[in-house]
Amino acid sequence: MSMVERTKISVNMNINIDTSPIATFHWNEAMGKRLRGLREESNYSRRELSERTGVSEAYIQQLESPHLYAGRSRKPKELTASRKILESLCLILKTNVAALIWDGNVGNVIISSEEGNNSLTF
Repeated sequence: MSMVERTKISVNMNINIDTSPIATFHWNEAMGKRLRGLREESNYSRRELSERTGVSEAYIQQLESPHLYAGRSRKPKELTASRKILESLCLILKTNVAALIWDGNVGNVIISSEEGNNSLTF
């Protein structure tokens, strides 16, 4: 049996994403875990984050734990989150929407507003 040497290649990609036409994102458990992790890394309680963003504490809890709300009787089949709410959360958590909706290392992602003067990179 011969040994084949493997080579790993690292690719750094620049991806431009315009989220302005997106009204809502389908929200899942992985996104909720990322939101909770970012909140905890920033040392905010749900109440503190709610006070700083204007997003209700109950809604932040729903976003962090969608399995407790989606698909239950008399509840929506799945959760959605508006771009505007995610942007307000991300502003305080010093991150951007892409950090919540994509997992893994995606390289350099630039999200710009419709006006083009408000871009975030991670």
